[in-house]
Amino acid sequence: MKNKNISSMNKQLVKDYLLIFIGIILTAASMVYIFTPNRLAAGGAQGIALVINHMTGVNTGLLMLLINGSLFVAAFLLLGTSFGAKTLISSFGLSFVVYIMEKYFPFGPLTDDLMLATIFGSALMGVGVGFILNRNASIGGTSLIGRIVSKYTFLDQVNCIVGTDILVTIFAMVVFGVEIGLFQLLSVYLTGEIINKVIDGITYRREVMIITEHRNAVMHYIINDMKKGATLLMGKGGFTGRDTEIILTVLTRRDFIKLKIFIRKVDPRAFISVNMVTEVSSSTSDSSFGG
Repeated sequence: MKNKNISSMNKQLVKDYLLIFIGIILTAASMVYIFTPNRLAAGGAQGIALVINHMTGVNTGLLMLLINGSLFVAAFLLLGTSFGAKTLISSFGLSFVVYIMEKYFPFGPLTDDLMLATIFGSALMGVGVGFILNRNASIGGTSLIGRIVSKYTFLDQVNCIVGTDILVTIFAMVVFGVEIGLFQLLSVYLTGEIINKVIDGITYRREVMIITEHRNAVMHYIINDMKKGATLLMGKGGFTGRDTEIILTVLTRRDFIKLKIFIRKVDPRAFISVNMVTEVSSSTSDSSFGG
């Protein structure tokens, strides 16, 4: 059992870092090939680095390494190690990939149209950062500033991050002009919305309630064929007054489709109710729910 748990943890760790790596590539591509060539700064260390790059000509990736390095030293001194190894790897990994792309693969810009750059750059960055955040990591920058400020003030961490991003964007507006600044503010908004959509899309599960006369067959299929968990709830028919058993399980979209096809075969008259849930957690490894 111990070896099985270790193997499962290793697989999860590999999955986490694979998604973080994909997120880093997407985020770096949005910066190097869309945002930076069009002088768009969607907040964060990238925004600060872009402004300094415009004023000094220093490589953006190198500036991000220096900015994030300084922030990590501050976070280590003020927060201890609570910001986590994944954040450390993600932040420096992103800065390193941006540096490599700018130095050895300068293929940008993908578009010179500011509106297209704002929309598609925000989409690319939103998906990338969403992958990283979903693995309990972050890309450093203003997220570390937010954690530091929130610890020593009454302000909420999220509000601190948003406020810092807006300040960076306003600073960029002074350097690059009002028109570009307005596109930058739009990019901050779009990126945040897409990050939320990506995180919700990855974590969405379907809470399925089933009332059927073939309860044993459905339960057997869920537990033995699908290798998922299920719980029986007791209910009473509102019209008939008869006691009835309700099957409750939580599934991914793909598993729900398989279950629905099976139920249609064994009991076309079965009642199925589905609710979307954005988070499923359990304190034990043998939870009754599947997914």
